[in-house]
Amino acid sequence: MAMPPGHPPPPGRRPAPPRLEALSRLLLAALPLAVLGACRHHERMPAPPAANELVVGLESAPGHLDPRVATDQASDFVFQLLMDGLMAKRPDGSLIPGLAESWDILDEGRRYRFHIRPVARFHDGRPLRAADVAWTFNSILEGKVPTSKKAAYGPLSHIEVVDELTVDFVLHEPWGGLLINLTPGEGIVPAGTMPEDMQRHPIGSGPYRFVSRAPDRIVLEAWDDYPGGRSPLDRVIFREVPDATVRALELEKGSVHLVVNALPPDTVALFEDRPGFQVSQRPGANYVYLGLNLEDPVLRDVRVRRALAHAVDRPRIAKTVWRGQGTATETLLPPGHWARNESLPTIPHDPAAAARLLEQAGHRDPDGDGPRPRLALSFKVSNNELSLLQAQAVQAMLAEAGIEATIRSFEFATFYADVKRGAFQMFSLTWTGIADPDFYRNVFHSASIPPVGANRGRYRSAEVDRLITEGGRRSEPLARRPFYLQLQEVIHRDLPYVSLLTRNTVAVMLAGLEGYEGYPSGELYSIRQMRWRRDGEPAARAAGAP
Repeated sequence: MAMPPGHPPPPGRRPAPPRLEALSRLLLAALPLAVLGACRHHERMPAPPAANELVVGLESAPGHLDPRVATDQASDFVFQLLMDGLMAKRPDGSLIPGLAESWDILDEGRRYRFHIRPVARFHDGRPLRAADVAWTFNSILEGKVPTSKKAAYGPLSHIEVVDELTVDFVLHEPWGGLLINLTPGEGIVPAGTMPEDMQRHPIGSGPYRFVSRAPDRIVLEAWDDYPGGRSPLDRVIFREVPDATVRALELEKGSVHLVVNALPPDTVALFEDRPGFQVSQRPGANYVYLGLNLEDPVLRDVRVRRALAHAVDRPRIAKTVWRGQGTATETLLPPGHWARNESLPTIPHDPAAAARLLEQAGHRDPDGDGPRPRLALSFKVSNNELSLLQAQAVQAMLAEAGIEATIRSFEFATFYADVKRGAFQMFSLTWTGIADPDFYRNVFHSASIPPVGANRGRYRSAEVDRLITEGGRRSEPLARRPFYLQLQEVIHRDLPYVSLLTRNTVAVMLAGLEGYEGYPSGELYSIRQMRWRRDGEPAARAAGAP
């Protein structure tokens, strides 16, 4: 349907995009076909593995094994087992003590004093102490470890060691988003450790420790001496299986045991009907969006960005591409979030309005009803099947408004590197782990432009900077909420992103696997207590199952 990556259409002509009705029929039929025959061909039920291990199927391999550097979800999955943070998460997304058994808020909110558990240790036997906590975060703040995460800690000045088990986080100003930034994704590394050390052999303090790494997998094993008690599973293998059809087939034959948010929605439906499998689905905090380069001479015009928003039929994408496993949204905060602005006006699907906006912006129709577009854009995506299918749906919708979007798909690591360095006009990705509205600091504050942050579209707004700062200075949600409500109104007006949908968290696993709990963004913390039910043992109801 799309031109092959790297082969643009001839100048002055656009390929006829698929009509939306034809595209919808394709969307309703295409993805299940490859897997359908395979899944119906075998009737045997996969058995739990002979070894007491769990294989997790991933779309892409983890990018980095240092929590100070990595920004991809696959890496974060590893950290959720390998690392402990000062804070830990419950399945509802709320925070509880982790390595810090308690903390005090001092100096009118400008100093947080954490008391570290005396039993905390690293996998190599070293005790985990205040100096390790101070090194982990000061190495980011002082630039010893270059990372795009630095901007997320904007209000944090430095960390001071009080004594062996006590550490102070000193802030420039009160910061309501501090605690959410201290979970295992921001785990503690041994003092003096650099990213290259963690890439070779990461050392953490979580319930699983590192064994080995190959291009397509990372192997962890249960740590017998974990202070919280040994995990039931002996080994966890994170295995990269880039192709969605192959992931489904590996799951069907039992060589992959768990896949979270990495199967096409219609393939998930096939597993719901099959004995020997279980499916867990819950509302999520995963935000799917179109990212735009605001330094691009075309996309810096807000009229063009609003035209894109009018051209995309988001409810239709949620219904067809995502099979109802997502909800169209106007904001990145998930439904039900305490800071979500529910009164934002819906930007309706209106190709005629989009065309009028393009006309006002100087992009005139060159040939009436002819094939030439008003505007041509490059649209980068990863090469997984669902991303391509969504991109093709967006492409067809944009074409109705006179916008030619040339899809350029790449292997994920290449695509993600381009996004981080700003080498795009338009792209599509999913933000995961959206728990606190201080998330806006890292993605939209003008001080968060890469390489120190994740404002990859180079959006700059003094008003947004002020609202992020003011909202962050308060600690109570009721005091913070008005600033984030107003912030969402400004983002909705300026459209640095085109919001698509908030997707559900969906896990597919073998029926003998017990203890899974769904987290808002598909986090895998529950692997810490998961186990296999063996023959003769009574079945337990899967957490999160309907």
